[in-house]
Amino acid sequence: MKGLGQVFKAVTSAMIGVGKREDLIKDFERTEKQGPWPYIIVGFVMTIVFIVAVITVVRLVLPS
Repeated sequence: MKGLGQVFKAVTSAMIGVGKREDLIKDFERTEKQGPWPYIIVGFVMTIVFIVAVITVVRLVLPS
């Protein structure tokens, strides 16, 4: 679970544009060992969740 938490943290930081250099180095080291697929999958899921959240907020705010 620690690995998934690190991937989630890395993707979240990338989505909002903040992060520490030390974390970036750790992410690259983890990617070399495990491959990029955990980051790709978590990034895809978080992007879908973000799009659904934006659509939901817009539908709630705008009159039907």
